[in-house]
Amino acid sequence: MNKTQFSVTGKSVLVTGAGKGIGRATALLLADLGASVLAVSRDARDAESLTNESAAMSGQLHFLEVDVRNQAQIDAAFKFTERHFGQLHGIVNNAAVCNTGKRIEDLSDAEWDTTLDINLKGIFRICRAGLPVLRRSGGGSVVNVSSVHAMATARGHADYAASKGAVLSLSRQLALDYATDRIRVNALIVGSVDTRMSQPAFAAAGSAEALGLSFSPNAIPRVGTPHEIASVIAFLLSDASSFINGNGLIADGGLLAKLL
Repeated sequence: MNKTQFSVTGKSVLVTGAGKGIGRATALLLADLGASVLAVSRDARDAESLTNESAAMSGQLHFLEVDVRNQAQIDAAFKFTERHFGQLHGIVNNAAVCNTGKRIEDLSDAEWDTTLDINLKGIFRICRAGLPVLRRSGGGSVVNVSSVHAMATARGHADYAASKGAVLSLSRQLALDYATDRIRVNALIVGSVDTRMSQPAFAAAGSAEALGLSFSPNAIPRVGTPHEIASVIAFLLSDASSFINGNGLIADGGLLAKLL
């Protein structure tokens, strides 16, 4: 076994939604493991804390303000990776929003469009600009963060479930289109994780149980941490996962193992 296969040292990676939660944990873990990271977020206030925390790490972390709804900002981000890193080896599509508690008849066009525009079309925009950069770099790995809602959802998540189901399907399709370019594309199906995005959903419902996402039936009876998900992403970016492609890898603590 070649231990270096499990390493991301020397790889360059762009991470979206990097200001908070899973994206932040991923950007910092990759930098700590020796990768060169371009962390992008639509909130410029995330820049200082990210760069300060990564200062002593073995890799390097840069921050750019990027809204995944803005193609010009996305294009500028990939130009930055080529100019500063020389090559690009990985993309992590993590940026997402979640509206909760509404049935489809209660969703406005604007709410539906916003969720799909960020969660799905954002990945379309990122991949449209980024896959050619990976190809010019000789290949790489794309990780699209999906959700258990792609496979087994709960009440009041019509827009979110639709977007995350589409992320899984799109990941499989891109894997087929780009395999000959030595580019792997996988979806990561994430369960209940303690992030800022999930907390309002639990609060609005009164409890995780009310959302139909009870933690107690999990094989691991707790919520996950962003760092645990970041570790799986690092594996999917590494050469150790070189035969994993077009997959929906599940990291949910056993949530989907529950039948009823």
